[in-house]
Amino acid sequence: MVSYENSILEWLHLKTVQMVCMLFLCLYLCMTGSQASAQQEVNLQRTLVNIHVVNQPFDKVFEQIEATTDFRFVFNPAEIARSGKVSVSKKNISVGQVLRLLPAPLQYELRGRNILIMEDKTLLTAPPVKTLHTGRISDAEGHFLPGVSISVKGTVRRMISDQEGTFSIEAGPADTLRFYLLGFQEQELPASLITEHQIILQPGSAALREVVVIGYGSASKENLTTAIGTVKGEQLTERATTFNVMQGLAGKVAGVSVMLNSGKPGGNPIVKIRGTGSINAYNGPLYVVDGIVGADPLNIDPNIVESVDVLKDAAASAIYGARGSNGVIAITTRKGGKNTPAISFRNTVAFATLARKIDLMDATEALEMFRRQYEYLPGRTAPHLDAARHFSRRDDLFNADGTPKYNTDWQEEASRLALSHEHALSFSLGKDDISALAGVSYNDQQGILINSYSRQVNGFINLGWNVKKWLHVQTVINSGAFKQNNVDINTFGLNAVRQIYEFLPFFPVRYADGTYSRKGDYPGAENSENPVRLMNEVQSVAGRTYTMGNLLATFYFSPKLQFTAGVSGQTGASYNLYFSGRDIIGYSDIQQGVATRGHGNSASWTSEDYFTWKDHFGKHALTGVAGASWYYFANMNTQAGSEGFFDNFFSYNSLQTGLVPQRPQSGASNTAMNSFYTRFNYDYDNRYLFGISVRADGSSRFGANNRYGYFPSFSAAWRVSSEPFMRNIRSISSLKLRVSYGIVGNSDIGDYVTQSRINSGQTPFGGQPEPSATLGGLGNRNLRWERAHQLNIGIDASLFDRRLQLTADVYNRVTKDLLYFKLLPSTSGYEGVFDNIGSIRNRGVELSLATDNIRGRHFAWNTSFIWSMNRSRVLELNGDIMYPWAGRIMEGRPLNEFYGYQRLGTWRTSEAPEAAVYGKKPGDLKYADLNHNKVKDAGDRTVLGNGMPDFETSLVNTFSYGNLSLAVDLQVIYGHSLANLTRLIMENAAPATNSYASLLNAWTPAHQGVMNAALRLPGDGYDSEIDSYNIEKGSFLRVRNISLGYRLPAAWLKLCRMRSAVLGVSAENYFLFTKYKGYDPEASSFDGDFNQGVDLYQYPKAKTMAVTFNVTF
Repeated sequence: MVSYENSILEWLHLKTVQMVCMLFLCLYLCMTGSQASAQQEVNLQRTLVNIHVVNQPFDKVFEQIEATTDFRFVFNPAEIARSGKVSVSKKNISVGQVLRLLPAPLQYELRGRNILIMEDKTLLTAPPVKTLHTGRISDAEGHFLPGVSISVKGTVRRMISDQEGTFSIEAGPADTLRFYLLGFQEQELPASLITEHQIILQPGSAALREVVVIGYGSASKENLTTAIGTVKGEQLTERATTFNVMQGLAGKVAGVSVMLNSGKPGGNPIVKIRGTGSINAYNGPLYVVDGIVGADPLNIDPNIVESVDVLKDAAASAIYGARGSNGVIAITTRKGGKNTPAISFRNTVAFATLARKIDLMDATEALEMFRRQYEYLPGRTAPHLDAARHFSRRDDLFNADGTPKYNTDWQEEASRLALSHEHALSFSLGKDDISALAGVSYNDQQGILINSYSRQVNGFINLGWNVKKWLHVQTVINSGAFKQNNVDINTFGLNAVRQIYEFLPFFPVRYADGTYSRKGDYPGAENSENPVRLMNEVQSVAGRTYTMGNLLATFYFSPKLQFTAGVSGQTGASYNLYFSGRDIIGYSDIQQGVATRGHGNSASWTSEDYFTWKDHFGKHALTGVAGASWYYFANMNTQAGSEGFFDNFFSYNSLQTGLVPQRPQSGASNTAMNSFYTRFNYDYDNRYLFGISVRADGSSRFGANNRYGYFPSFSAAWRVSSEPFMRNIRSISSLKLRVSYGIVGNSDIGDYVTQSRINSGQTPFGGQPEPSATLGGLGNRNLRWERAHQLNIGIDASLFDRRLQLTADVYNRVTKDLLYFKLLPSTSGYEGVFDNIGSIRNRGVELSLATDNIRGRHFAWNTSFIWSMNRSRVLELNGDIMYPWAGRIMEGRPLNEFYGYQRLGTWRTSEAPEAAVYGKKPGDLKYADLNHNKVKDAGDRTVLGNGMPDFETSLVNTFSYGNLSLAVDLQVIYGHSLANLTRLIMENAAPATNSYASLLNAWTPAHQGVMNAALRLPGDGYDSEIDSYNIEKGSFLRVRNISLGYRLPAAWLKLCRMRSAVLGVSAENYFLFTKYKGYDPEASSFDGDFNQGVDLYQYPKAKTMAVTFNVTF
């Protein structure tokens, strides 16, 4: 028994010893393992990495860690993909801290240098628990972003970040948060990443478009309280034939009318914002380029433009005072990108031809016209049918039976296939504290008419330098030269363009002996040179050189206060050179050759100095600007000429060769302005926005009594979408209501108008020229500033997950104290005097709509639509009535009205007694007797139409599939009329030139009840008046541009070491639908203020096929 017990005790003792040994061994092993694991955990915390991932899966974070450390990750790609995308931008962050950013339900396990990533299955099955997530949002530069929309994806929960960029929102660990702010890329982040994490929003492709220039500063578009439209730089060059910034603006901003009234190369469009507001003062907008106030937009290459902001209402432009009276177009040029050196090269080759022809008579029809003219009275025979009548070119022109030997289409002979090309090269870089962009461009635009062209070379530099933390310097230099040859000189003369219409088709360009034909070679026809000779031998060259520069220094006194000092200058030299040879009929045949040279020089400088103060406290944000500006402009010009040349060899290059010098002319003028201004903007809780500005302008153009004008403005906006009651309305992403009122002035009427002036010259006395002084102009020292009062109400909305962007405005602008040139009795010795008389009202509605119709992975369809209407009315004009071309301006009536007689047709044979009462006979024109006095007089004239449309609209649809994109740009102008003065002159009853083919539908005894009188010779008497027949409806639909682009694939780009490359083909102005009988219904041969739609021998427009290739390295 004892031995058995002893055996058991020994066995237990042995097992106990074994268990103790095993325990100590396990403990030792555990301690060793713990020390190793602890050491690895320490390595996780000590190992620092730089992580920069934007909207990518978390495996991209793993790649960056593996690239710089010894750690290796093991994971299931499907699990990583399910966890969503993240954005992390951190420097010197530990690997351990990065792993703590893993989104739920991912977790990690450290195994030596390997890190195992796996899903926590318990989190996948456990019910989600919503927690409050707090974070802060900033941009890439660390500036906190208020007004960011944060929503829980798939729910209606949403809130807005405050002024400090912070937010709190309730979400489950598996939820995804969406972050959106206009101008930035939308981001989606797992809610688990938000705790103690700063969200960084990256600039979107539309960032610059959404940050707009507001005058001495900039603002987020969402915080605007005024009416401002914005166009991105790349949109300006969507049409390959864009030669300047104004052409690129056409159809881009509602309420901005850009009339491309001529097809001549280098043509200057007429730009007006919200109608015509003045009678005798300037009606165009103010242009500001990188802070250079009053810059010439024709000198800016569209390729260097980053964005264009159009300040439309008075509250937006009032900060510019009198110079912004007709709106402001602020142009911001491109700057060098930070740490992104790039070389960009744009190339365009364009082929242009005549877009459409006018239906003119051919040779047989023209001779039929002359036959009927001569046979209007018995016994007369047309020269080409009168065998007894001989003239020098009869045998060259006609067969024995009087039929023509030639049938020349002068529209074909005077036009050509025009080859144009443009090349723009830019270099961009940014490093440390310096950014720079340099560009050079060359544009050679051939006109479709022979020998017409325009050429421009431009160089540009934009340099930015952060000299110190408290000082930034920005400088811009733009310089270049422009040259063009004009063939449409002397609108009323027998110029080349007019002869395309009027030259008789039975003439050749040259006779067999090599001499040019002349219209007077046919007896009775108006004598002139043919258009081909005029285009080849009459030279009218205009050009200019220019330089523009700006130096801007910004001093940062504190995070809240900064001071900006800027000085800018512009210089220009222009020239006009003209020569017409010894035997050019109607030009210089009497003088035996004419040559002139005109030269002008201009210079201006501007100093702008202002303080900017920004502060925010709690829910309040305040921005203030206060400053002063000084402006000076001077110009001078000279002109000299000579006549009587023995040879055409010297052209305009040797005036001393001419035997008869012309009287030289010269002049000079200057003007100065001084201004003081201030503006304050207040934002409460990102919901209620207010703005106020005041500017005082002093101009040397006014007398001491009224030298300064004062121009205030006020604006307010309510961001309805930021209200708590709107947060659960998912269909409305953003909604803002705006109202503004402001007063702006106008002083742009020329220099010295308030002073009485004397003209100096020469007067024959005793047979010899003697110096003389004559009354020039009567001054008015009490002349005041013209003032425009404008009320604007608008709405900005973003709907349906930002698939629809809407902006709408209604405005009422009344211009008072018009700077009006009042005519004086001739007995006064003066023509007139400027005075403050009258008022004009403009009212209108504007609508802009942008939609994302389809957002697919491979296919997208976007639409941009703008619509605007403007109604103008003269409220007061001192009882005066003005008569511009074919029009009338008077109190109580709209501007741009056409005015004349109402043509009823022609008198029939049966109406001979009634026609006799009016002094007419059958076959003469018949007009409405509106005052019923049996006499055709001024009382019978009436309104016939209006040169301004009922509305304008532009519709652009863009389709993209993969690397392909297709854009279709439509333009509609509806309800306007044109005064076709070309038809008035050519389609009368007694033309001595070619005419429209429709003239052969004239009255004959067998063909009555028509609109054209019986054909006759000029001496037989006829009516030629502005009437309803010559005022045509001009409504049209134009397919303005069709463009197809192909973006080269990434593999090709990598092979060629290119960053991007786009090949494009476009067709511009190929389709036009209109009933107008002229070349184009968008036309004016004079100014666009009161003569828009007056068409007198317009330079025809082209249809253009262009190929572009844009590449960036």
